[in-house]
Amino acid sequence: MIPREHQAAPRISGVSVSGEPIWIDYSANLMNVVTFFDPVSKYSLSTIENLRRMSSLYEKLSVGFWYIMEPRLSCMYHSETAGRTIDRLSLFTGTLYDGNDMIALNAGISSVPAVLVVDSNGGLISRYEGEISLFEIERTLQARIALSGYRDELPQLERPERPFLSARSASEMRQLGYANADFVLGNVVVPETDQEFNLPDFYLLNTIYPFGAWYVSRDFIEGKSGSTVYISCGRSESVLMFAGSDDGARVRVHTSIESPHNLAMGKDVKDQSGLWEIRVDECRPYELLTNSGESDVLLSLQVVSGSFRLYTVEFTAGEPFLIGQPAYRSSRY
Repeated sequence: MIPREHQAAPRISGVSVSGEPIWIDYSANLMNVVTFFDPVSKYSLSTIENLRRMSSLYEKLSVGFWYIMEPRLSCMYHSETAGRTIDRLSLFTGTLYDGNDMIALNAGISSVPAVLVVDSNGGLISRYEGEISLFEIERTLQARIALSGYRDELPQLERPERPFLSARSASEMRQLGYANADFVLGNVVVPETDQEFNLPDFYLLNTIYPFGAWYVSRDFIEGKSGSTVYISCGRSESVLMFAGSDDGARVRVHTSIESPHNLAMGKDVKDQSGLWEIRVDECRPYELLTNSGESDVLLSLQVVSGSFRLYTVEFTAGEPFLIGQPAYRSSRY
């Protein structure tokens, strides 16, 4: 958290997901919580879900909750994915759509999710990027509301026994986004083209490596039948991907090591006749595995049938968030 006392909050205006103009009037509420989020990030969506639960406790205490969708992926502007995200999260009012990232740019946001706490005078009370402590946000709200004479109406504030209401810090949660070209492809990506990728002779941690036939755009990469994507996973990490498919792609999962004690497949990975597979259909997060061992792991996702669009890959360090089956299967590629 970065204290921002006496600093003016950015003026924010734009359009809703339905295209209607919308602007944030800080003076209409005693306190305001403004959240920037990515619709294809499990990390962002979990933060939104927790903030929605918080908003239900403060809806009668003049606290405005605002949400700004920062897709990073321009394709989201032309697809139904953004709309489905809004429906799934029940974010209908107070939601702006920042299709060209100008709102985030003007607000000085460098990573999402990000949360700004703003008072009725437009003063920026606190700003969170990378590490989102919902307990600290709620404590700040309660302190300001109590000063305004609403102490008796405040819900009980209890510190959780474990920080389940806090998103992991940026150093622990890494997100590979295809709009940013922060992944290894081995050659220059030309937007919206079919390309053949060869495997490099080196591997970096927390990186993806497409191999075979892929359709590449500025927004995602689409693996076609017969192609493979390799994902390098560090020790004591969990991995998920945000993906979707129009034809119900079958994706086979292999690992570079075989250790039933250290690897656990995520809930979306199923045992199909002795082989690990994922059925990719709806555009959503898919949990891959947790590596609780001391060795790095290289995953391979081989497209057996259909094709799937891969938007982001996320790595979570520390306590695993995946609860699945031990990976007893062969590690052969």
